[in-house]
Amino acid sequence: MLAHLALLALAASQSPPPALPPSQSESRPPSSAPAARASSPAPAPKQSRPQVPATKPSSPPPAAAPAGKPSPSPRPAPVSPPPRPSPAPATPVPAAPRLAPKPSPPASPAPTPKQSPSPASPAPPQPSPNSTPSTTSTLGQLSPSFYAQSCPGVELAVRDVVRSASLLDPSIPGKLLRLVFHDCFVEGCDASVLIQGNGTERTDPANLSLGGFNVIDAAKRLLEVVCPATVSCSDIIVLAARDAVVFTGGPAVPVTLGRRDGLVSLASNVRRNIIDTGFSVDAMASSFTAKGLTLDDLVTLSGGHTIGSAHCNTFRERFQVANGSMTPVDGSMNTDYANELIRACSANGTVAAGTAVDCDAGSASVFDNRYFANLLDGRGLLRTDAVLVQNATTRAKVAEFAQSQDGFFASWAESYARLTNLGVKTGADGEIRRTCSSVNG
Repeated sequence: MLAHLALLALAASQSPPPALPPSQSESRPPSSAPAARASSPAPAPKQSRPQVPATKPSSPPPAAAPAGKPSPSPRPAPVSPPPRPSPAPATPVPAAPRLAPKPSPPASPAPTPKQSPSPASPAPPQPSPNSTPSTTSTLGQLSPSFYAQSCPGVELAVRDVVRSASLLDPSIPGKLLRLVFHDCFVEGCDASVLIQGNGTERTDPANLSLGGFNVIDAAKRLLEVVCPATVSCSDIIVLAARDAVVFTGGPAVPVTLGRRDGLVSLASNVRRNIIDTGFSVDAMASSFTAKGLTLDDLVTLSGGHTIGSAHCNTFRERFQVANGSMTPVDGSMNTDYANELIRACSANGTVAAGTAVDCDAGSASVFDNRYFANLLDGRGLLRTDAVLVQNATTRAKVAEFAQSQDGFFASWAESYARLTNLGVKTGADGEIRRTCSSVNG
């Protein structure tokens, strides 16, 4: 049902690609998105020579401006393009949009790279050459418009699937947000957490309570119909978690795309990389620093707990459990809040470890800054939440976000971008899986 709903919306967005000239559409191999990006610029420069108007809009770098200035002077040149491309004058018109989205992130010289890549413009080679495979750097490799030609409706498709699933199950947004954390912190953002099988990341006890896999699978099935072997599962996770935040009232942040799916998924890699709910600030800071993230990122991304829930056994160290009763042992916890948790987790003289409790009391279905105000009031659910106000540096950031939701949202956009760029595989690394739960056979 999710795929059918999204397919209707996606059909409209798929109309632009058919207008592309045959020479350009044939240059895109269906087997892999990065390859399509590498091959498509080659035919484009041939037509872009006479077609000066296309170079004028794409002149971000000052170096490209002179290149565009001389060519407008021969004004008759735009009249001669029709003979160049074998079709009628209509051919140059689609060629311009073809060039614009392709190099938009780092490459204005893309229209003239064929004979003049040497003039100090390393930007064009970066997006196209997938010949630099083993890099985890995302600069020049990932792009917001990575699928602009190969699958222009990808964001709409994922957004519709997430929205439909969230309407049916309000717990989905929190599950998707947790999923992206558990994926990116282990082996990087490569969808390794999705792989099923003995000894995979998914089988580790820390990941047994993960959810949202059905949403990722539904989005992938839909995209395989309209853009086969093009969109990676790792990009779908990043988009789905972003859209989950938007669905619950959070900021719509731009994301870069072009990740490839990993080939390795080992349960033994999980525990040494994932944040445990009993960690101190120092332990969390050490883990974040090892991945190139900061204390500000730690506080900001912890704000993701503003949506979703956690099982009673994830915070049981904050209570003494004996004879089926719970007694608070964490003096930093608000007394009323502690009693609420005891009532929620205790039933008939037993502790219901699998019972779910909202992470953000009173606001667990809305992505907002209430989480930070709750921390200052001693109402943090997990120990990793509560300790954020016990460290002077992190407490100052918590207080700042409690006062300004706009400040939290702005910081979230930056920290989410850094999180989703961890350990990214590009170029020849990894693959584009046909099914997200298993590597290609």
